[in-house]
Amino acid sequence: MRSSKGQVSSRSSYTGPQLAMSPEIYAVLEPVHVLLQQVTNAFVVRKIAREVGRQLREGTAADRLQHRLTARLAKVALSEIRDPGRWLLGVALPRWGCGYLDCEAGIIWRTGVTCELCAETVQDRAAARRREQRLAQGLCLQHGTRPGLSGRCSDCELEAAIRRPARVPAPRGPEGPQRSSCGGCGCVIFLTGRAVDTGLCRLCHEEADALTAAAPAAPAVPSGPVTCSGQDGETPCTRRALPTRGVCLTHRSQEVAAQ
Repeated sequence: MRSSKGQVSSRSSYTGPQLAMSPEIYAVLEPVHVLLQQVTNAFVVRKIAREVGRQLREGTAADRLQHRLTARLAKVALSEIRDPGRWLLGVALPRWGCGYLDCEAGIIWRTGVTCELCAETVQDRAAARRREQRLAQGLCLQHGTRPGLSGRCSDCELEAAIRRPARVPAPRGPEGPQRSSCGGCGCVIFLTGRAVDTGLCRLCHEEADALTAAAPAAPAVPSGPVTCSGQDGETPCTRRALPTRGVCLTHRSQEVAAQ
């Protein structure tokens, strides 16, 4: 049947999908020819051809498209496909994956490795479903266990205890009498007994007592601590003088040794 312009109408001219698409597009659809032959609507066939052509122009390789069609047809029985044209347009041809064009249903086409973005999306969706289930069951959203009287589960209590900083006792000073340095030899001494008054260790006490007993009586000196009158080189000595001498123990020792 011809129109007024002498062209063959679509109803009478359409005898198969080969006449509605180029040989290149028909070859790409080779894995689903068995379904394509069942599409009797010329408009649907042309729509299928346009979709294939669009993907090829945008960079989808022919072998990638054939692989997609083969994989999706293998997942369904032919008897379950009630509308072949609708299945080809809605299931077989669309690219599944993320916004990355090289992602093919969660697999990077050129390398064959798992798409990390799709894997994260799957994990996020699974976590959201798990959270909704736990919320509906009244369980801990993080661990999935039953909360206690405090409103938190035992795992939450344990994690809180681990994160809680340990109490460190404040440092204590040394116990016992106060420590100081001997005014004679400079060693560390406890300020107890005579050391409180003289600031000398036991040996320095004994040496001072021996020097005092061997030396002639000296005139009385004013009461109270007196600074040593000797000198360390050109610098006046700043040590405390012995109670009965005008010099410290060090300079007194030097005097005795010089006699």
